Amino acid sequence: MTLVTEPAPVPVPAAEKARVHRPEEAPDGRSRKGFVRRHRLLFIALILVLVFHGSLLLAGSYQRTYDAYVHIFFADHYARDWFSSWDTRWYTGFSTLSYPPGGHFMIAALSKIIGLRPGFVVVQVFALLNLTIGVYRWSGIWVNRTSAGWAAIALVLASSIAETVHVFGQLPTTLSLGFLLNGLPFANTWVRTGNRKALLAGVGCIMATTACHHVTTLFGSLFFLGPVLLGALVFAVRTPLAGEKDGHPPRFSFRLLWPLIARRIRRVMPSLVRTGILGALVVTALLCVVLPYWLYSKSDPITQVSIPHASRDSFLVNVNAGLVFWLIPWGTTLLVLPYALIRGMAGKAWPLTLSLGVLAFLGTGGTTPFPKILLGGAYDILTLDRFTFWATISILPLVGQFVSSVTNGSIRAWLLAHVGRTLSVVLPGLLLAAHLTTTLYAANLTQYRAFQPAPIDVTPITTFMNKDQHSQWRYLTLGFGDQMAWLGTNMTAGTVDGDYHSARQLPELTSRPIERLEGAKYSGVPGIGSLQQFLAVPGRYSLKYVFSNDAFYSPLLDASGMRKSLTDCGAMLCSR
Repeated sequence: MTLVTEPAPVPVPAAEKARVHRPEEAPDGRSRKGFVRRHRLLFIALILVLVFHGSLLLAGSYQRTYDAYVHIFFADHYARDWFSSWDTRWYTGFSTLSYPPGGHFMIAALSKIIGLRPGFVVVQVFALLNLTIGVYRWSGIWVNRTSAGWAAIALVLASSIAETVHVFGQLPTTLSLGFLLNGLPFANTWVRTGNRKALLAGVGCIMATTACHHVTTLFGSLFFLGPVLLGALVFAVRTPLAGEKDGHPPRFSFRLLWPLIARRIRRVMPSLVRTGILGALVVTALLCVVLPYWLYSKSDPITQVSIPHASRDSFLVNVNAGLVFWLIPWGTTLLVLPYALIRGMAGKAWPLTLSLGVLAFLGTGGTTPFPKILLGGAYDILTLDRFTFWATISILPLVGQFVSSVTNGSIRAWLLAHVGRTLSVVLPGLLLAAHLTTTLYAANLTQYRAFQPAPIDVTPITTFMNKDQHSQWRYLTLGFGDQMAWLGTNMTAGTVDGDYHSARQLPELTSRPIERLEGAKYSGVPGIGSLQQFLAVPGRYSLKYVFSNDAFYSPLLDASGMRKSLTDCGAMLCSR
C-alpha cells in the first residue's frame, strides 16, 4: 500500500505577493496596460469624442442647432421646480410630462453648479462617450474585437453623428441610444447563458433608454434588440446540448423528421423561455417608466393636424431635403453599404443586416410610397430622418469589419495583388479623406448655411418684461427661430407660442399644419391665417407684446394696430 500525501505548499515570495496585489493589476491577473492595449481602438475613439465633438460643443456649435435650446428650456423648468409637471411659459400652459425627462433632469442637476448651457454641453459629451462605448460593446456581438474598435472610431467620425449633434442638437437621440446599445450585450448574455445579473443590467439600461426618449425604445426594440434576440435564438438552435449525440443521419427520411425537430426544440427552449422573461420584464419596466406620459396622453390626447416635414418628401423632387436628411447622414458610408449587405447576409450578422436594410429603406421618406404603407398612421407623426440615422448606426459593425479587412485582411491582400503596394495605400487614403471631409462639412453645416437667425441678445427683452409688471401679459416672437426657447428660458412671462408642438392644446394651433407661429411665413396661407387669429383678438389670450426680428411681418403688425418701438436687441417691440 502506497501512502499519497499532498506536496507541501511553496511559500510565495513577498515580492510576488506585492506584484499580485498591485492596484494596477486587473481582476483577472492581467495588467491595466494590457487591458488598454486590448481595447486601444475604443480608447482612441473616446479621445476623439473629447477632441472633436467636445471642442465644437465648447465653441458653441449647439447654439445654432434646432433643438438644443428646447432641451435647455425643459431643463430650466425642472431646475426651477423639480417636481412640477406644468409650465405656464408656452402655449398658455402645457404639461412637461409630454416629453421624457431623463436628459433634462441631468442638465437641471448640473445647472445648479455650472449653469444651463454648460450643463447641456457636459451631458451631450457624456451621451457621445456612452454611445461610443455602447457601439463598441454591441458590435462585439456581431464582429471581432478589432472590428468593434474600428466601429467605435467610425461612429465618432460619422457624418450622421456630426449632423445630429451639431446641426439638429438632438440630445435625447444620442443619450437614449447609448443606453440601449449598452444594454444589448447584457440581453444577449441573459438569453444565451441565463446570467441573472445580465438580465437586471439589461432591463436597467432599457429603462434608462425610455427615460430619455420613448421613441428610441419603441423602434429600437424592433430594429436593435430584435436582431440580437434572433441571433441568440439561432445560436441556441445550432448549439448541441450536453450529452447530445454528434453528427447527422446519413440519409434523411420522414421517420427522422420529428426527432430532428424535437432536438432543435430542446436546444432552443431554455433560450426561448429566457427571451419571454426578458420581454415581460422589459414591458413591465417600460410601463413603470412611461406611466406618467401614458396617463397624460390618455387623459388629454393629442389631436392635431399633421405638420409637414421635409424628411417625408420625395428626395428626387425636394433635392435639398434629400441632401440634409439622406445624403449627408450617409456620407461615404454609402460606398460601404453594398459590402455590408453582402458580407452581413453571408455571416452571423444576417439578423442585423435585415434590420439595416429595412431602416435604410424607411429612411428614403416619401421617395417611394412604401414607407407610408409600412408605417401607416405613424408616417404622418414621425420624422423619417431618424430611420436614416439608425441605419447609419446599424451598419457600424460591418463598417468596422470593412476597415479591419482594408487595413489587415482580405481586401488588403486583394489590393496588394491587383493594384500594387502604392495604390493599396492611396485608395483607402482617398476614401478616408473623403469621409473626413464629409464629416467636417456636416459638423460645420450651420456655418455655411444659416438654419437660424443671427444671434439675438435677449437681455434687453428680459429686462423689459421683468419690470413694471410686464410679465403679467403674454408676448409673441416672430423671426427668432429656435432662439425663442432661449428667450423663454430667461423669463417667467408666457407666450401663446412654443417650440415643442406635441405639447400644445390650443385649437387655434392644433387645427393648422404649422409648427410655430414664430415661423408662420414658412407655412404659407395656413401659417399666416393662424397668426392672424391671435393678432386680431389679442385680449382673448392676454397677448400684449410682439417682438419681431423679421420685416416680413411688419405689414401684418401694422394692420393689427400694433404700436412699434425699437429696442436695442435687434428686434422690434410692438404692443397694444
